[in-house]
Amino acid sequence: MPPGPRPHVLPVRVYYEDTDAGGVVYHANYLRFMERGRTEMLRRLGHDLAALRRGTGVNWTVSRLAIRYLKPARLDDLVEVVTRVAVLRRASVDLVQQVRQADGQGTGDLLSDATLTLACMAATGRPVRLPADARAALAAEGEATADDG
Repeated sequence: MPPGPRPHVLPVRVYYEDTDAGGVVYHANYLRFMERGRTEMLRRLGHDLAALRRGTGVNWTVSRLAIRYLKPARLDDLVEVVTRVAVLRRASVDLVQQVRQADGQGTGDLLSDATLTLACMAATGRPVRLPADARAALAAEGEATADDG
């Protein structure tokens, strides 16, 4: 994880439902863990996704994702999803997310990492600017901003 403002760290216990027959976390479930991490980071910043959608019709959507799997998590492991803002744009934000063995600080052994772009979309499916309060909160969390996109 690059240096910079504090990341959001979400502890997640690996349950039987998260694993394959060998007790190893199924690859798609890392995406579920990361979704929870993003949602909880936004909630920490004061942004309830359901309320935003009801009030403005704005949705967050993943428009790009690249993920690497480095080591397996296993049944009953405690892992941490570490989420950090990388680049903030007018209508999107790039995030770096990692799933790590839990150590209470988000610095345990790296299991999986991803870079992704979250875009703000209107109910019509067209991109819209990030709400001003969300942009300000994400900028305070982030390391870099860009004016494009």
